[in-house]
Amino acid sequence: MSLDPHSDAYYRRIDENTFMPTLHAQGAWQDAEQHMAPISALMTYMLEAHEPRDDMQIGRITWEILGMIPAAESHIEVVTLRPGRTIELLEATLTIGGRVIIRARAWRLSVQDTTARIGNELPAMDGPQNAAPMDPTKEWPGGYIASLEMRQLPGGRDGRRSVWIRTRPTLVEGERATPVAALVTRVDTANGVATRFRPTELMFPNVELSLHLIRTPRPGWVGLDTAVTFGPTGLGLTSTTVHDEDGPVGKVEQCLTVREFPDQKPAG
Repeated sequence: MSLDPHSDAYYRRIDENTFMPTLHAQGAWQDAEQHMAPISALMTYMLEAHEPRDDMQIGRITWEILGMIPAAESHIEVVTLRPGRTIELLEATLTIGGRVIIRARAWRLSVQDTTARIGNELPAMDGPQNAAPMDPTKEWPGGYIASLEMRQLPGGRDGRRSVWIRTRPTLVEGERATPVAALVTRVDTANGVATRFRPTELMFPNVELSLHLIRTPRPGWVGLDTAVTFGPTGLGLTSTTVHDEDGPVGKVEQCLTVREFPDQKPAG
């Protein structure tokens, strides 16, 4: 399927629950797939639009990735699993070509005034004005990666890096994304900003994505302070503190499957 290269958005809405990805949503591992970052943002957008309440906010979303995400017409349904006055659990299901591809669950919690109780142990991060331009397309292919503007802070290395990212396309053509959905357009990128090996040397895709928030993010640059750990038996973990220009916003964790390419063997 040919993806629209001319749109200024990641998706074009077809109907209430169905969307068509553009070239900006193209994945990095395969040309015919969607990148997890924009589709997770689209699912967030739909979760927030489900029976919206001004007195509630999203505190956590976990996306379970059940297979490769085809770059094709994408259908999202949202249901309430656990209704409540102050706590709700929502579920969004992404279906492509008749197959369930991603399930996302979100805890929606009541808004409270806790300004007198604020406490933060998440590390600070220098702002984008102190970061140097970084070209992610030198390491990763695909239309989504090409849609990013990225800057990296000094002192980064393989496995540990701090970057700032902003995106040029909007999420859905002709629509304004919510602050949380706009943030999510970038958070899955964390697994590609501090790689321990080049993506041509080793496979390390994430099978899930979990975002915990401590407040509503502001629009603009998103900072990813990322550490990548590989274990001895094919398991990996990408851990990230997420920032906006006001400070920490939350945490992202990604469980990785670390493996050689099918036609390769470990060096040495």
